[in-house]
Amino acid sequence: MSRPAPSAPPEVPGPVADFSTAAGATLRQLHARLGMDMWAVSRRDGDDYVVLQAIDATRVGVHAGDVLPWSDTFCAATVAGRAPRFARDVDEVPGWEHAKRATGLPFLSYLTVPMTAPDGLVLGTVCAGSRTRVGERVEQQVAEVELAAGLLGTVLAYELRLEQEARRAEHAESTAGRDALTELGNRRAWDLALAAEEARARRLGSTASVVVVDLDGLKQVNDTLGHAAGDALIVRAADALRRLRPEDFPARTGGDEFALLLPGADAAAAARVVERVRLDLAAAGVGASVGAATRRAGAGLEAAWQEADAAMYADKAARAGRRGRTRAGTARPQVPPAVFTTDPEHGSTTAQIVRLLDVARRQLGMDAAAVGRFDGDAWSVRHLAAGPDVPALAGFRWERAETFCERVLDGRLEAVVPDALAHPVTADLPLRAELGIGAYVGVPLRRRDGSLYGTLCALSRTPQPAAGPRDAGVLEIVAEALEELLTREEQRAEDRHGVLARLDLLRRSGGPRPVYQPIVELGSLRTAGTEALTRFPTGTPDEWFADARRIGAGEELELAALRAALGQRPAGPGFLSLNVSPAVAASPGLARALEGRRLDDLVLEVTEHERVEDYPALLRHLAPLRGAGLRIAVDDAGAGFASMRHVLALAPEFIKLDTSLIRDVHRDPTRRALAAALTTFAQQTGADVVAEGIETAAELRCLQELGVSHGQGYHLGRPRSSDTAPGAPGGNAA
Repeated sequence: MSRPAPSAPPEVPGPVADFSTAAGATLRQLHARLGMDMWAVSRRDGDDYVVLQAIDATRVGVHAGDVLPWSDTFCAATVAGRAPRFARDVDEVPGWEHAKRATGLPFLSYLTVPMTAPDGLVLGTVCAGSRTRVGERVEQQVAEVELAAGLLGTVLAYELRLEQEARRAEHAESTAGRDALTELGNRRAWDLALAAEEARARRLGSTASVVVVDLDGLKQVNDTLGHAAGDALIVRAADALRRLRPEDFPARTGGDEFALLLPGADAAAAARVVERVRLDLAAAGVGASVGAATRRAGAGLEAAWQEADAAMYADKAARAGRRGRTRAGTARPQVPPAVFTTDPEHGSTTAQIVRLLDVARRQLGMDAAAVGRFDGDAWSVRHLAAGPDVPALAGFRWERAETFCERVLDGRLEAVVPDALAHPVTADLPLRAELGIGAYVGVPLRRRDGSLYGTLCALSRTPQPAAGPRDAGVLEIVAEALEELLTREEQRAEDRHGVLARLDLLRRSGGPRPVYQPIVELGSLRTAGTEALTRFPTGTPDEWFADARRIGAGEELELAALRAALGQRPAGPGFLSLNVSPAVAASPGLARALEGRRLDDLVLEVTEHERVEDYPALLRHLAPLRGAGLRIAVDDAGAGFASMRHVLALAPEFIKLDTSLIRDVHRDPTRRALAAALTTFAQQTGADVVAEGIETAAELRCLQELGVSHGQGYHLGRPRSSDTAPGAPGGNAA
């Protein structure tokens, strides 16, 4: 049967702001022109079939957001060549028999055509189904549907390219989310990137993968060789992990743990990245366990992150088995060069330094400009600005006595060397050959107190006959501008190492110490549970946790405190309440720490240490744990807006009233009214209220009269260590 061309190409009516708008408009037009009961635009996401837009005129049961196994769909059979693009009678197509049985969709006629990009890449499908057999008119107009699908494919390809460019720009411009040591994304940036990519994936039906990397032997390096060597190991690993596509996002998510977000990468692509990561890390002398997972449309990227984390731990176990249960730490670890960078709160410091170096490089017409630091008998590259095709030299290390810079400082070499190969002092230097130096300009760099830091130098791969004293003058001006920045950077590195040293001492002395304070039912004054609080040898817990978060070790310290609280839990009935920050609550590390434990007698108390950027993601992380019985408490309610946002977003089982609200509540009508209002709110939402900081009998009586169900405080019971805590809650807590 001949198939006449459509009388006019399909048009997308109205303004088209994005692919979603175009898809909806196109489906409405096709439905109006061709009828049929259901129209949909879909994409394949790994093993899933995701419906992006749908018109379900007769309630067939297909909706935007639906996720089906790809292998069960009509479209899969057509793409695989087992079925035609259109059939008036589905029952006459053997290739669609499985799809009809698996989906249960009541189609008698079906149409599906690929949605292709201009380069021919299949991005998805446009499909339609009808409960009744359609007439020949639909078959004659399949070409119109194909043209519409081609137009949609063009729009989608364009939007995917825009999203890729936007993603690259986000990664390049972000300075607030930089890790202290590596200049990769930090945990906050990772959470934001994951949420942004999840939103893109849901909107465009695209896929993505996550890779998790955990370094070997960092603790041993820190213990045996010091934190400078440990920092160098981390930076060497980070440099190996940077070798990704511009749209990919690497982050340091914990002390020795990294994660890579790979937009658009399916399982096969992720596997290739894993192999490359293994090779790059091995070339850098870094051992690591690696795991990967690909996003499933029905679960999302948070679940993929947790799966990748589990795969990494499986890899760690397998590697340990292959080593005959001997860890890599039994041998003397390889020590990469000592390299330091700035912390995330001041990521602009590094950006300023690199901008100054790039200005100097361009002004002098050189290929690279570098800040080199003297570390004992070594000279190492600390910061670098380089033109295209210049090898990455960050962390490059050389014997100080054999450098151009040392010869400039001791007077054997002038500051400007227009032709390094022809100069008698530099011609035979191994460093000249190693780096391919054709011309050199170098000046000393000093700290704010006048002490020598290192050198500022500019290098060219080819001779620069015109180079002269003016070029050294340019670098001297830049060196003065760098003085304050480098001093500030060093001070932050010293602060970081000081915090790490305190954390090391804490770990060697047994780690954070838990104490347990009873939580009491105010009606009966019987103990309902205990809250695990953390104590440190000196200072306050807030100071320790704040210092750890500042240097990127916050999650490690929180999990150490949580494990200690679980391990030393006093015997007896009642729940145990554990404090965690939102970041730890949304981390795979929490599930690992709770693995193998009963969750129905645990309460997770979400603290207010940091802002929650994505409540839906946090809820998705907590959902499996809550499904297993874990309950949630929100701390410090009434103390600020953030705690109330926690209450509204997390729907907790416990709402804890802040101490500032409870103090003198019997004397202050404002406090009393607010406590009563929060108690009424909790009762209406099915939550229990815990009043914190009850210190007097008068406060207790007032709260009992207000109907507050639970309380804690010195009047009811002081925090005790596990060996002095009551063994069996149930006695009079007062």
